[in-house]
Amino acid sequence: MTQQLDYAKSTFAANAKTFALAARFLPKARYEAVARLYAFCRQLDDLADAAPAGVNHDMLVSIRQQICDGDSTDPVINDMLLLQRDFEIPTALLLDFVDTLIEDQYPRALANVDQLVCFAYGVASTVGLMMCHVFGVRDQRAYPFAVDLGVAMQITNIARDILEDAERDRLYVPSTLLDAPVSCEGLTRGDADQRANAYQGAMRMLDIADEYYSSAALGYGYLPPSVRQAIKVAARLYQAIGEKVSRNESAYWQRRTVVSTERKCLLIAELFVQRMRDGSSTLKVGKYQHAEHLHLALDQRRFTA
Repeated sequence: MTQQLDYAKSTFAANAKTFALAARFLPKARYEAVARLYAFCRQLDDLADAAPAGVNHDMLVSIRQQICDGDSTDPVINDMLLLQRDFEIPTALLLDFVDTLIEDQYPRALANVDQLVCFAYGVASTVGLMMCHVFGVRDQRAYPFAVDLGVAMQITNIARDILEDAERDRLYVPSTLLDAPVSCEGLTRGDADQRANAYQGAMRMLDIADEYYSSAALGYGYLPPSVRQAIKVAARLYQAIGEKVSRNESAYWQRRTVVSTERKCLLIAELFVQRMRDGSSTLKVGKYQHAEHLHLALDQRRFTA
């Protein structure tokens, strides 16, 4: 167990720098549980991203069956099953996550925002809901807001990684957000018009993400105080990625957008000042109804059962 935990923590720190920084505000046991969850998600995500497309299809299907069986010889999958039992994580959440990755192995393009939201739910909101169980959140009123944070953060990732995704023959910018057709081939060869069009699509996606971030913030009060600041930090740092994407189109296509350490420290400090100025998020509990239109694309039973 110690060896697997060390592996999970090192994987988390090396591959999720923004989230791992935010997670440092968690109590030790919660941090370790989140690292174990991340190691599982990372392993499956890497399998889905491997080339050629679909090379790991049978392995992902096998992992899906192992989750259903509750038993695996793979140390990462087995550790996730232990985590699932310890924190009573619904199997349906794991299956939603795996099923989305099985589908995502192949070239794809999204037609509309509903498809974008459903994809973001499958790869990110499911993880956020699993974290609710890890954090001991039992009030189901929290779950829709957790879904929103996952959607927001995943859309931010997509807006940041358009070129990287195009190199895998995947285009997640919905065609309804584009003023003219865009192709993965056009983006990767540097077609100026297509890149400009895709960038405008990214700006529209970030506007959508901001609506989900705003909704998610209304649910922070449902989180235990011991984990609340970590989630606020994670959300703010991810949102800052989108803000930087929107500031410089020319730099966007030259390198992956990252937020500097100095900027991250400033944002974290601003959050603490905001907490002192505005008071506890607990004050918002029960005062705001979740905006139903944000989940029209989703099957509500997935995350309220």
